Amino acid sequence: MHIEMPQATGPKHLDSPSRQPVGPSDDENILSRTALRFAAWMEKWFPDAFVFVLLAVLISFTGSLAIGAPVSSIVKAFGDGFWNLITFTLQASLVVIGGYVVASSPIATRAIRWLAGIPRSGPSAVAFVAAISCGSSLLNWAFSLIFGALLVKELARRHPHLDYRAASAAAILGVGSVWALGVSSAPAQLMANAASLPPALLQITGVIPFSQTIFLWQSMVMAGVLLTVTIAVAYFSAPRGSHAVTATSLGIDLNIKPVPTQKAERPGEWLECSRGLSLIIVCLGAAFLALTFAEMGFLKAISNLNIYNFLFLMLGLLLHGTPRSFTQSVFGSGAFR
Repeated sequence: MHIEMPQATGPKHLDSPSRQPVGPSDDENILSRTALRFAAWMEKWFPDAFVFVLLAVLISFTGSLAIGAPVSSIVKAFGDGFWNLITFTLQASLVVIGGYVVASSPIATRAIRWLAGIPRSGPSAVAFVAAISCGSSLLNWAFSLIFGALLVKELARRHPHLDYRAASAAAILGVGSVWALGVSSAPAQLMANAASLPPALLQITGVIPFSQTIFLWQSMVMAGVLLTVTIAVAYFSAPRGSHAVTATSLGIDLNIKPVPTQKAERPGEWLECSRGLSLIIVCLGAAFLALTFAEMGFLKAISNLNIYNFLFLMLGLLLHGTPRSFTQSVFGSGAFR
């Protein structure tokens, strides 16, 4: 499945003849005017996120030199430490796959269509996307990204005057605000799993369970405050009237492309399209999870990243129904491209 988001383009694009004033008369406020100025600046100057990764390496290198570390030691530490988090990296990748598989399931698609009928205006739609994005990111940040992007496209079909940039930005607010206070928080998951931690770090910190991180009452209050502020900012900063840049003016294709159904013709394809086979595996997985939750307790078990990922993979297999639909969704997540 391809999720198309608006591409970063310069202000020249926004001033192109294809952008015509849409919607009702202007009712901009100071927050939305500020958001428009920041959007223009970011579209011109903000690089790809990977650039910041490279810059962070250079800053770390420079800082190490500044405190007197030898160049040879810095270079060796860079190479030796490159794979220290390989276990956690693979686990984090499965978080993405599991979240994508669940978000792209047929049941999730029907839920998106129902949810898209709730907002009644462009700004309320942007705030609604922010609420869904933030709320779902507390469960799984990857699910939040995909579910939010699909919701934006469905809302854009129903609200032609919706500012597609603001709605798309709202779809990633969960990852930009509260996700680190949720169950799929990378820092919390890393510190709660001894197998994921580099041995040197484990000796210093030990294992820190969820009860001492995301499930502290202070963390939950912080999540509630961030949710409230984020949704309010999304609503009041959404461009209105002629300042709204719609999906059409950005050249976004909102047409639904039906996926052609393929009939099983060979014995191997019969198994690929077998719901019974998937159901047997899901039942085995459910039995394992039930035993694990009974033995460890739900909170302790869900803080284990392997069990967390297993839960989402089994849920994805259940929601997709057949092995073929499940594997197509996994490949659609981009994990093998």
